[in-house]
Amino acid sequence: MSIPELKQADNGVWYVHWTDRRRSKRVSTRTRDMAAAKAFLGQWLLMEHEAPASVAAGFTIADLWAVYDKKHIEHNVTSPMTMRNAWKRLEPHFGTMMPAAINQDVVDAYVKARTTGRIGLRAQSSTIRRELVALRACMNWSAAPKRKIIQPTHLPAFDLPPDSPPRDRWLRTDEIQRLLDAAASMRGKAERMPRGERFLWLALETAGRKTAILELTWDRVDFETGVIHLAVPGRKVTKKRRASVPVSKALRPVLERMHRERINTFVMDNQSDVWATVQCIAERAGFGDPRKTPRRNGMKPRKTGISPHVLRHTAATQMARRGVPLYDIAGVLGNSLAMVEKVYAKHCPERLRAAVDRISGNSLSAAE
Repeated sequence: MSIPELKQADNGVWYVHWTDRRRSKRVSTRTRDMAAAKAFLGQWLLMEHEAPASVAAGFTIADLWAVYDKKHIEHNVTSPMTMRNAWKRLEPHFGTMMPAAINQDVVDAYVKARTTGRIGLRAQSSTIRRELVALRACMNWSAAPKRKIIQPTHLPAFDLPPDSPPRDRWLRTDEIQRLLDAAASMRGKAERMPRGERFLWLALETAGRKTAILELTWDRVDFETGVIHLAVPGRKVTKKRRASVPVSKALRPVLERMHRERINTFVMDNQSDVWATVQCIAERAGFGDPRKTPRRNGMKPRKTGISPHVLRHTAATQMARRGVPLYDIAGVLGNSLAMVEKVYAKHCPERLRAAVDRISGNSLSAAE
């Protein structure tokens, strides 16, 4: 294959021309703008062929991200939307830059733009950190030995903003009941259980991640053995492993009702997001800031502190508080035992009681 080059047709449109096995070929860039045509050539070479070093040297972060999205995010990332949302914030600042142009000053300027709201809404340090981790992952992927889209020497070194301390919000039993009652009260005249109520039951009784629940299909709900298989068969296993979770006694009748009322293969009807729905239910249940003006119909729901992750965290915390072994909690969550011990050991009331009782051997008493 010859080195592709740009040529302008009589109608002004630029085409990529090359020769393959003595046959001339071309592909349209669909633009009459020279700069846009060059950008198309760069991405086309990355997507379809091995780019010559002279061309690769001019690739911008936007060029690299386009390939990273198509060849990696689309196929190997559990939640592609999370990465793409990060890129929406990164692109205005980094999109036109080349990797070698990125340094600590450039990164610090991005952090300031995000914290002040000049790019997107004002963001916390942990959110900005995740976005920059996505940027670094894109460049590292591009410089990997089996790809060599850019030279490893062009990879920038920069410090990430500090991560925020983990939030430890979880719901007590009475709060869970308030949430479920609020969801049931929003059925109106409809007899069919709505998506929000279904999601709450599944999230609280399986401790599944939001995406795993939204992608769950009825063929992976085994009523005979009483097990829900959250993992999608044939999909590459990532760090966010999905477990096979037994159907609890509380969930069983609810799940059977969902099955009777099903309209397609998805347990949740479709894969559209549920964040706004959960916030509306939480507002009805009395969560959120009571000092704020009540939300009018049609307004976007406010954050209430009740997120899909809080529901998963609640399930794990309640198991720990009720004496479920950490090993079993790890099995339900699909997480490593080390991670579960780090986060949930403090909620196990009996775990260290025998140890502290042996400090004095129950031989000491307080003076009257």
